[in-house]
Amino acid sequence: MNELLEFFRNVDKVYIYFILFFCCYFENIFPPLPPDTVVIISSYFVGIGFLKFNFTYLVVCLGSVFGFMTIYYVGVIFKERIIKKRSNESKFFKRMVSIENWFGKYGYKIILFNRFLSGARTLIALTAGISKMNSKKVFILALFSIILWNGILIYSGYIVGENWGILAEYLKKYNISVIIILIMIFLIYFAVRGYRKSGMKWFA
Repeated sequence: MNELLEFFRNVDKVYIYFILFFCCYFENIFPPLPPDTVVIISSYFVGIGFLKFNFTYLVVCLGSVFGFMTIYYVGVIFKERIIKKRSNESKFFKRMVSIENWFGKYGYKIILFNRFLSGARTLIALTAGISKMNSKKVFILALFSIILWNGILIYSGYIVGENWGILAEYLKKYNISVIIILIMIFLIYFAVRGYRKSGMKWFA
């Protein structure tokens, strides 16, 4: 990381922000890249005072949401071609079927929580496009999810400063934790909803 910092010290800050924007954009389009790599590096630069919090936050969020919407429109435009290949038994299409089932159960809520599901973000965007979900709703919910998640990462980097390695270690474990939390939220939501529909009172 120090070598990367030394390299960027010789680069105009404006270009660094552009680099962050495009890296976040392409990180959504090419999922083999480790998720949130660019945002984590950005949070480190913010934490040590090399980059400004506001500008960094803005460019990584814009890059992420435009990347997400690009994949969404790939799904819209190439829907027929993708559907034709669905007979393929690859892992990719099997996961797409799983995500379609998520949409069938939870609808637009999946877009809202997509950023917290790092291994499924691109497929969520693609499936939303294939399903031709309302583009305005998709954009707003995706943006909200990105603002929340990137805000957590960058603010954490800002707080921990040079101890950013601690943040990286926790991020390795966040997938399982977030999935468990989301399951609990959904269970509580449907339990409360069912309780209300039953007409029972909270207190006797």
